[in-house]
Amino acid sequence: MTSQIEERVRIRPGVSGGVTPDRCYYLLSGPYSTALGRLSTAQQALLHRLAREPVPAQELVEQDLSLLRREGWLQATVTWSGTDVYTVEPEGPQHPIAGEMPEDLVLSRYAVARRDGSAMVLESPRSWCRVRLHDSRALAWLGLPRPADDDVPALRRFRRDLWAGGLAVARAGDEDDRSPTWRPHELWFHRRSRRPLPGVPYGKGDWAAGRPVPHAALREPFDGEVVELARPDLSRVRAGDPGLTTVLEQRRSLYRYDASNPMTAAELGEFLYRCSRNRNVPRTDGADYVRRPYPSGGALYELEIYPVIRQVHGLEQGLHHYDPQRHRLERICGATPEVRRLLRTAAAATGHEEPQVLLVIAARFGRVMWNYQSMAYSLIMKNVGVLFQTMYLVATAMQLAPCALGGGDSTAFAAATGLDEMDEGSVGEFALGSLPRGAAR
Repeated sequence: MTSQIEERVRIRPGVSGGVTPDRCYYLLSGPYSTALGRLSTAQQALLHRLAREPVPAQELVEQDLSLLRREGWLQATVTWSGTDVYTVEPEGPQHPIAGEMPEDLVLSRYAVARRDGSAMVLESPRSWCRVRLHDSRALAWLGLPRPADDDVPALRRFRRDLWAGGLAVARAGDEDDRSPTWRPHELWFHRRSRRPLPGVPYGKGDWAAGRPVPHAALREPFDGEVVELARPDLSRVRAGDPGLTTVLEQRRSLYRYDASNPMTAAELGEFLYRCSRNRNVPRTDGADYVRRPYPSGGALYELEIYPVIRQVHGLEQGLHHYDPQRHRLERICGATPEVRRLLRTAAAATGHEEPQVLLVIAARFGRVMWNYQSMAYSLIMKNVGVLFQTMYLVATAMQLAPCALGGGDSTAFAAATGLDEMDEGSVGEFALGSLPRGAAR
């Protein structure tokens, strides 16, 4: 068995191609395409082979088709002693790191190794490729030891490919200095939710066709005591509300409240009605959609509001669910330790007192993920932001004290509700209360 390093390439999965009427070849995948122009008979034969089987990389050079590799259409498998060790899988055009590879390397702080099917993959949001590991030896090499001699040629090649792909950086490099404000999980979320990747479905599609819809438009009610909320007279509201520009200019984050004159159940009911009631639930092509006062991607309206009542005249303390279809509160529990923790976390987020009402916004994730892929969580976050602005404007018009919070305790919410946070979990918090007399906006 030879110890020689071999490299074979083939067109990566998810790529299709064709020929224009004037006999020019092209490749495409999702929104990306590359025109190859007119190809010789030998080039055409090589292109067809690349679609069927791995081909020695040297043949690309011999047939002047290196463009395929630079543009990210080919995956390359490195073989050592007759065994496939790893495959470099491009996610777009190549952007190799310039300069000579340093002897001391470490994995990029953004790099993640995870299981993908039966193999392990190494990937990073800063890389143009990911590396699929086929051999257990490659797992040991993730520590990037410096080869002691030339007896480990595959390790040297592995180090070079990780360096070229941006998956490894110099030990004395300046990666941290170049991007000190980015945390790894934030960069991952940013890159992976903004654009499609080769072979990864992105956006709205029918991938779940034939599967049961995970969430109906109307949520199943909770079993607790029901509190019917008063419905405001919208004609009176329209006549008495300040103008849009006035509300926009007066909007402020306020987190002090009038304890001697707290919010009332009627005010909370009006607020929820104006922000988040179901106007109607139309059915289209066998699926239920929703219409509420704020916009939502795909008209799916996956967000649910759970008011945590601390001090509201006419309502008991505890955690409730707002039913936007029937405009009522469903009591879940009283002021349990988990509910108290939600309020304390809200106070810590503002640095002030606990809100009179904490509105925990939860998402029924499957309702969006059933329709969208790769960008689903990003879309949910956008919907939370839209709802926050709606809440701010309504609260300002009603002369209440609103404040959107930057974080919350999803574990405490799951414990208080008994919900599986992978199925329905908290994604936003909004503090609300009565405006102190004489308080300036």
